[in-house]
Amino acid sequence: MTNFKKLLRGKALYQTPDKIWVSRGMTLFAVDYNGKRVSRKCRVGSTLERILGCHRLSSQLLRVGLHHLLPLKNGNLLVTAKRKTFIIAPNGEIVNVWNGYQGNKPGHQGVCVTPSGSIFFAEYLLNPQRDHDIRLWRSIDNGMSFDVVHTWHAGDIRHLHFVKWDEYEHCLWLGTGDYGDNGAENRLYRSDDDGTSWQLIGQYSQDWRAIGVCFTENALLWGTDAGSCPDIVHFVRMDRNTHRLEILEDFEGPCHGCASYADGRAFFSTGIEGGENEKDRFARLKEFKNGKCVDLLKIEKDRWPLILQYGVMRFPLGSDNCNRVVFTAMGLKGHGEAIMIEK
Repeated sequence: MTNFKKLLRGKALYQTPDKIWVSRGMTLFAVDYNGKRVSRKCRVGSTLERILGCHRLSSQLLRVGLHHLLPLKNGNLLVTAKRKTFIIAPNGEIVNVWNGYQGNKPGHQGVCVTPSGSIFFAEYLLNPQRDHDIRLWRSIDNGMSFDVVHTWHAGDIRHLHFVKWDEYEHCLWLGTGDYGDNGAENRLYRSDDDGTSWQLIGQYSQDWRAIGVCFTENALLWGTDAGSCPDIVHFVRMDRNTHRLEILEDFEGPCHGCASYADGRAFFSTGIEGGENEKDRFARLKEFKNGKCVDLLKIEKDRWPLILQYGVMRFPLGSDNCNRVVFTAMGLKGHGEAIMIEK
């Protein structure tokens, strides 16, 4: 842990070069990289949600709290909570609440804003019977309304894992999961037209099952999210030109986090969710260097059951424009919900 220190209690949701947007329960605010608050506090949700969100155990068990934050082109903020998405003005006023989607919340990288200002919102729900249509939503008016831009019909996939803007190719990438015959539900798509149409890049393997991707000039990188299945977790590289996958190494557990940085660095994290492919009870933070991943930090799962919280390290959105590594440790010994920062 010599390269990282605990900054403060809470979750890091979004970072910019000069501040980090964080949440505690149903409260959000920004801090600088020394942990000093630099914005007003904003509270959302009902009185009961605020009470439950004050306590980490009840918040994690009931999935109460704030999960995503995105700055919008007009200066407002998009913030997700359980089954609700808030649009918040700079003065703290809630100007819109949207709850027309399925599931409690998107995946960790399941929301994004493009340079033109379009907002994308990917549905994530358990859907074990595959009996729900799964939808990708888009807003072109800064979150005041959302429309379905693409639908996967019931039986096609289980859910959407991520949607992410690529500054290198100026396009969107989207990932789906989880199983299907020969891994048919695990897919990677690409869109050049603001999400209107999607080109299928790859499927039919657990190696296409990603919760997010990191971008380099020549490739996309990800660790597989092979959680509750026997497949070995792989760290893979996809060549931008050929779309060919190359397995670079094995990971000790499912890859729950990844983040690219403005200085060219890329980081990945593995988690603990009780899958049969996990090597031990440690979550790990890794840096991609010289063609392989180097372990920087490992922390053991805490004593609380997995139904409360998996042991994970999650990076805030917005890292692509920053150079300082920040992540949230959750469900780990001594780090029930703590924001960690590179020294």
